[in-house]
Amino acid sequence: MIFSALGLSLGGCTAVISQASFYPSASLAAPNAVLAVPDGYTATDTLLPLGDLGAVRTVRLDNPASETAIIYSAGNGGFVDSEGTSRMAARLAEVTGADIILYDYPGRGGTILPTTIEAAAAFGPAMIDRLKSQGWIGNGPVYAYGLSFGGAMTASLAQAGGLAGLIIEGSAADYQAVGRDFVPGLAKPFVKLRLDPALGAFDYQGYVMASRAPVLLLSGTKDKVIRPPRMREFQPALEGGGTKVTFAPVPVGHGGALEAAEGRAALAAFISAR
Repeated sequence: MIFSALGLSLGGCTAVISQASFYPSASLAAPNAVLAVPDGYTATDTLLPLGDLGAVRTVRLDNPASETAIIYSAGNGGFVDSEGTSRMAARLAEVTGADIILYDYPGRGGTILPTTIEAAAAFGPAMIDRLKSQGWIGNGPVYAYGLSFGGAMTASLAQAGGLAGLIIEGSAADYQAVGRDFVPGLAKPFVKLRLDPALGAFDYQGYVMASRAPVLLLSGTKDKVIRPPRMREFQPALEGGGTKVTFAPVPVGHGGALEAAEGRAALAAFISAR
């Protein structure tokens, strides 16, 4: 996840890590782009109702030759209609050949969902149920792939259980440690970080462990947003709860794992092992 609103200053202060520190902004301007559909795939673009939660703009990229599906959760700056998502879809198609399910966050692409921690926690199980009833998942292995903030949303999806695996790129569950990395070195002795207790309603690490799904952690060795030590620490934290974790360092910055041969190879090996 990206901490975009910590509001840190160089003087002595206490910075609060809250929902606003990482949750996608509904006011972010949409890019001037349209999702590019990978060759051999067909796209279905619809607004899926999620009961009392609202509705989510969802795009299914279907490979007729595949029963495997990957649900992709973007970073907090992500839009379905963007060059970044088009690149990710192309790489996922190239490496896995799986069906790919993309969706927009609240206030983007027509998605109407509450922008609350409680809604983020409830989203995952509701989305999985809806995708099953839609017939888009359930006939083969289902994976969830989350980038940055999307790692937390992948954890939300994992609550429903039954996933073949989770891929988490550039994301970690220790909010305080991640936030600490954003404090300039000289200011660290003068800045205290406090977690908003409301964040306790979303148990990122607990959701992953409870899913019992194997996890692939893709960590950019040049990542300046979620630094490699944070993801290294995430591995034993998950393993301590019985989760099988594969850690894959990739020589890229934030969000670039599948642009490198090492990242693509790690993803291919993880999926072929299931």
